[in-house]
Amino acid sequence: MHSIKNSIFLYLTNRQKSNLLGTLKSYYKKNDNLSIDEICYKFLDDEKYYLDINNPHYEFMRDYLEDDIFFRDMKKYLNYLQFEKKEKEKFAPLLQKQKELAKIQRIKAQEYKMSKEKPTKKQLFYYEKIAKAHNIPKKDTTTATKLDLRNWIKEILNESSGD
Repeated sequence: MHSIKNSIFLYLTNRQKSNLLGTLKSYYKKNDNLSIDEICYKFLDDEKYYLDINNPHYEFMRDYLEDDIFFRDMKKYLNYLQFEKKEKEKFAPLLQKQKELAKIQRIKAQEYKMSKEKPTKKQLFYYEKIAKAHNIPKKDTTTATKLDLRNWIKEILNESSGD
């Protein structure tokens, strides 16, 4: 299906084709509640209107507006866009699940890294200050890691907010 772009609008230059496909894609997104035929006719009507008022989006369209091959190619491309949209919707739950799993992996990697690092002076100072403020006995911080201090601080804050 991906090679559809290479098999339609062969009579246009690459630049004309690129501009037209981009316009058709945005037109499809704006009018995706309509059927493919309705979108095609609406697009052609709009382009005819702009040609009539001498303000066409594309000068080259003048030659192709009444052409059946142009209409067929346009319909093929819009069907392709519709297919793409359905495929994207079909895989949306899977992609969401992958994002959640990636988030969990990042958290685990961060915790692993923290479990290997020594705590910063700020973290030690904050732990001592918060433990003193809540009258909680301080734990030995000589062998503690960043992860340990983070968890201890969380515990203290959770206990104080739970009271």
